[in-house]
Amino acid sequence: MNDNFHSISDKITPTSTDQSRISYINILKRKEFVWITFGVIIILLIVSISILLPFIMAKNKNISQITTITTTITTTMTTTTTEDLLFTSMSNNNYLKWKLDFSIVAGGNGYGTNLNQASLTRGIYIDDDNQTIYITQYNSDRIVGWKFGEKSGEVVAGGNKQGNKLNQLNNPSDVTVDKKNNLLIICDQGNERVVQWSRQKQIDPKIIIDEIKCNGVTIDIDGNIYVSEGETHSVKRLKPGETKVTTVAGENGCGYNINQLNNPAYIFVDEQYSIYVSDHEYGRVTKWIKNAKEGIIVAKEQTPEYSHSPTFYPCGMAVDHFGNVYVSDSHHRRIVRWSKESKECYIVMNGGNSEHPPILFNTPEAISLDGEGNLYIADSQDNQIVKFDVDVN
Repeated sequence: MNDNFHSISDKITPTSTDQSRISYINILKRKEFVWITFGVIIILLIVSISILLPFIMAKNKNISQITTITTTITTTMTTTTTEDLLFTSMSNNNYLKWKLDFSIVAGGNGYGTNLNQASLTRGIYIDDDNQTIYITQYNSDRIVGWKFGEKSGEVVAGGNKQGNKLNQLNNPSDVTVDKKNNLLIICDQGNERVVQWSRQKQIDPKIIIDEIKCNGVTIDIDGNIYVSEGETHSVKRLKPGETKVTTVAGENGCGYNINQLNNPAYIFVDEQYSIYVSDHEYGRVTKWIKNAKEGIIVAKEQTPEYSHSPTFYPCGMAVDHFGNVYVSDSHHRRIVRWSKESKECYIVMNGGNSEHPPILFNTPEAISLDGEGNLYIADSQDNQIVKFDVDVN
């Protein structure tokens, strides 16, 4: 039995060893297959990434560009909206309206030259940033600044009796502010010159335009100074750093043609550098687009063709954010508006009287708008400046 057992064992042992070898080989083959498969997958991934990477990068770049553009557009829209929001909220009809309950912001204490009086005011400038109203007092040869809410003003230029010395004024007719350089720019009409005074200290006034019969003065966003001139019936411009003026409107003789002016008074320059000119003698306001050789009539009461006599007399003038022109008609004691391309004016405010109350003002002359759209009117008969708050409803 043992021999048989051994013989059987001898036969079985080789068989087991062969099977083990076969299993080991199979395992090796399986491992080799797995590694080959894994390697193929890795290679495929590398190839796929190599092929797809440029497209992914390009797509991300486009998305980034689109995001940047979108952000830029959104920012621009936000900026525009912020810039226009205040005035847009004032009216749904692209023009301003005001409440009729006014407040007296300067004067109102009778005729005189005291600092709590505002007699013969010819020009006004509203400085929102400095919370001050600057007024030219024609009879007392000075510029007075009234802080918002104060009961009296403070002399900020002139006030040293009438004369032609540098520290004197002679019947000033208008004033504006150069905020960048903190200067008052004054039309010193009686001395036929335009002068500047520091707002920080009343020293070292300077003549910036000499020998000019100035009526009105204003300044644009670049610091260019504009002056309406009565002798040549024109508007002159003085650029910063220059000494010679340039004619930008009129100077084609005195007349009522669209390339002419007649004793221009108040002027206004918008952000597109268009010049609005109140032509007192012919009862109209003309708009001179930048570099134009003739004006566009934007405010004029209709009169018979054979007559050039105005039926209303524009004194003060203001232009709102929408391009509407507001004019103080002192002859008819009212404020009127011309909208863009309108042929007729719209009465926005009557002064009123005892028969037709309420009495708001008597003789409106210089007018101005502040940054919020509130309206200021210099009432020469009542010797005061009144403010009408904008009606946002």
